[in-house]
Amino acid sequence: MASPLPADLLTRKWSARLVEREREVRDTLCLLGAVAFVLLPMLGVIPDWASGAIVLLIAWRAWLTLSGRRLPVRWLLIALMAACGTGVLVQFHTIFGKDAGVTFVVLLLCLKLLELRARRDIFVAIYLSLFIMLTTLFESQSPVRALWLFCGVLGLVYAMVRVNYAAAEPSARAKIVLASKICFLAVPLMIVLFVLFPRVEGPLWGMPADAQSAHMGLSDTMQPGSFSHLIESGETAFTVEFQNRVPAPEQRYWRGPVLEFYDGHTWHSLHPRGSGTPNTAPEIIAETGSAFVYRVTLGPTARPIVTLLEAPLEAPPSPQLGATLLPDLEIVVHGPLRERTEFEARSQPTFRYGVREAPRRLAEDTLLPPGNPRTRALAAQWLASSPQPDQLVARALRWLHDEKFYYTTEPPLLTSANGIDEFLFDSRRGFCEHYAGSFTYLMRAAGIPARVVTGYQGGDINPVDGVMTLRQSDAHAWVEVWMPDRGWVRADPTAAVAPERIEHGFEQGFEGSQGLTGALRVTGRGWMRYLQYHLDALNADWNRWVVSYSSDAQHTMLKNWGIPDVDWQSLTIALMASFALVAAILARQILVSRPRVEPAQALYLRLCEQLGKRGIKRHPNEGPRDYLQRVRPGLDDISRSTADRAFELYESLRYARAGEGHAALLDGLRACVNSLKL
Repeated sequence: MASPLPADLLTRKWSARLVEREREVRDTLCLLGAVAFVLLPMLGVIPDWASGAIVLLIAWRAWLTLSGRRLPVRWLLIALMAACGTGVLVQFHTIFGKDAGVTFVVLLLCLKLLELRARRDIFVAIYLSLFIMLTTLFESQSPVRALWLFCGVLGLVYAMVRVNYAAAEPSARAKIVLASKICFLAVPLMIVLFVLFPRVEGPLWGMPADAQSAHMGLSDTMQPGSFSHLIESGETAFTVEFQNRVPAPEQRYWRGPVLEFYDGHTWHSLHPRGSGTPNTAPEIIAETGSAFVYRVTLGPTARPIVTLLEAPLEAPPSPQLGATLLPDLEIVVHGPLRERTEFEARSQPTFRYGVREAPRRLAEDTLLPPGNPRTRALAAQWLASSPQPDQLVARALRWLHDEKFYYTTEPPLLTSANGIDEFLFDSRRGFCEHYAGSFTYLMRAAGIPARVVTGYQGGDINPVDGVMTLRQSDAHAWVEVWMPDRGWVRADPTAAVAPERIEHGFEQGFEGSQGLTGALRVTGRGWMRYLQYHLDALNADWNRWVVSYSSDAQHTMLKNWGIPDVDWQSLTIALMASFALVAAILARQILVSRPRVEPAQALYLRLCEQLGKRGIKRHPNEGPRDYLQRVRPGLDDISRSTADRAFELYESLRYARAGEGHAALLDGLRACVNSLKL
């Protein structure tokens, strides 16, 4: 019969349980912190109610951990899961697809945190967190996001390292060092996978319902206020690298959709883009100056139109685009661009085109709906005194410049049915779409063919790498009028009202304006601008070498290495061989650097571990005899005798001269250690 446990042994057991409880609290809070860091970027992507649910569930789990209360019962978790699934269905009308699927998985992860009862549950939560980190790449693939991903992986690996220690737990610094080593050891394998893994063409997420989730940018329609959602955005529309020379600010017109039909409120494209779109190449007559040669990097967009500098000489020769140059100088592609695309382009700064425009097309560009009598009367008055089209255009631009018109991002709302009259004669405050639409109406009222052209104007050149960036805030609208022997001629009423907008760009042209957002205003000068330039340069390099690493880039790189005509089978074999080589190198490095432990020392460590499970752990600097004196009172007679014999054998093996009985002593120590197992 076992002897009763002494009072001091009971105290030590309760102390050990208290220490174990404190460690469990620390490990759980560490895991919650890592998961919260992983989910932080999701708060701006998933619906607001789901973001609130995430915060409440994680806070609830932290409170349960700190207070020591029991976890929720299973039926409550099932009810919460059903409520989350219902919320996703109500929000998205499905649980499939990118947005609905990611939202549901995030909620399931937070519910999983409420049932962490075993180590297996912790690993499931960590693996779910790693998957959710992958889904954040659907929204952004910037270098900042890559840095966040690395920090998130490091935090999750650190949480995994913490829960894998059983008895002896090292310091926090040692665990951080170990987690960092694990992450950095994976870097060579990551590089091999990135370089050799067969690249799959197409979107990262192939659900058809998500095809239009790319950034929309410019629209196929224009009405007063339609540019307001773009001028407040600092998001990059595309970047350009000029190979020969850079156009002057007044030449930086980047042409997009052409709008020719006006219904009294909104400008539309006259011909739908598709099978019925005219596909005859325009006749572009170059006048003076050599063409600009440049390379465009365009992000994903749902619009099948590519914006190029006026006037593009041909469609970009990129098979990935499948682009066509239309007679109105629009560049249309075969469909939405779901991934980042790079292509070369050429544009002529001074040109004539559309000189032999069909009379039917010219007649369509003079059509107007009824209304706006004051504008029609003004056009008739000018036409009587200035019958020549060029004189009338010059007079209209001069009138906009001399009269008290204001260029503002916060124009008053036009409420009248005769919106053109109300703008030109009453409010006289508007943005580029107000001036472009009104000027086109005024020209058509005078019998001059005119149409609206939308796109971008300007471009900020980064002094760090020389790359020009066009942002959504550079969105602009101007007018084209048709003149005999000259064809279509650009007429920008914005340049007449606010020439600083064209000469100095959007931000500088609006410096001090109350209508400009604070975010755009602070980037105009000082250290914020300096930081923005370096971030843009870093982002451009990242996009060029990492995000834009397509199958074509992969094949080009492998050809430069002397491996031509590769296919996915060859890439798979090369990948497996490289993976095996890297794994062998890392394994050898680990084995070489691993400290060698003598058999006697290894058995002694096992002995200390077995005794530590009984409530008394060995201090790192404690010798064998001192540790034995602390352990003996807590052992029964049999265990005490076995421990005495084990420590005696270890001292003989460790400190006595090795002789013929060394193997027998080692076997005796092994038998003692095995007999002390709990």
